[in-house]
Amino acid sequence: MVDLSYDDTLPLHPAIEVLGERDGVVVARCRYDNAEGSPVEGYLAFPSGALLGGDELAGVIYQHSTGGKEGFLPEAIQVAEAGGIALSLPIADTGDAVRNIRESIFAIRRGADLLTSYGVQRLGCVGHSMGAMMAGTVSGIDRRFRCFVFDSGLSGLSIHYRETPYREIKAMRDAMTPEQYEPLLALMEPYDCGHFVGAAAPAALLFQSAWFDPNVSRENCEAFFAAGSEPKEFHWYDTGHVINEVAAYSDRARFLAQWLELPGLPDRLRART
Repeated sequence: MVDLSYDDTLPLHPAIEVLGERDGVVVARCRYDNAEGSPVEGYLAFPSGALLGGDELAGVIYQHSTGGKEGFLPEAIQVAEAGGIALSLPIADTGDAVRNIRESIFAIRRGADLLTSYGVQRLGCVGHSMGAMMAGTVSGIDRRFRCFVFDSGLSGLSIHYRETPYREIKAMRDAMTPEQYEPLLALMEPYDCGHFVGAAAPAALLFQSAWFDPNVSRENCEAFFAAGSEPKEFHWYDTGHVINEVAAYSDRARFLAQWLELPGLPDRLRART
């Protein structure tokens, strides 16, 4: 198994730039050192005064590959409205597939270092697409998390790169010979989350997949769910790859509220509908 250990005693050097405060919730740009590569940049949402420490809090780390650091920002704000702290992160984009994987995984884990430094003790993680796969790998190696949500995920990027009709990946695949492409997949395969989600317990897992996803097959979605440890649940939605159905938001809010002891979270979503 690949080595994903790191020195968690290294300083994070966090930089917080407040963008605004509304109804008791602060939204800020956030930057902190990663275990590898460039610093991580995202958004941090928290109740006013929460970063002063001293409270036992719930926290959620979101990672979105399609929408970047803004992709999960509305849900991060809802977590803060319910009394928690949330990070909304992008995936790494270095131009190197394996570096992207490693730095995205470490971004989540260093994000956990950051949130726990602010008093978070009940920690969850939500990932979309590649972010779901990175969260899946984290689920098998980091015991600080109580729960994970996998939105539009599958069992690994090497599988995705081999099979998906997604335009950019298919173009790269078509431009390379098998002799060039197969070694790349072999470098990615050890990080595939299908190797890790079976060891996620006791963390709870929520799998969310789209009936009409043009890029991820139903078979791949079902194999991902089958690989996960218990407790787990699986829901399908009538969407494409970006699961933008209100039922999916509701299921996430309910699941996070249950496992992170954030009873007010579903109400924050209902207030917007």
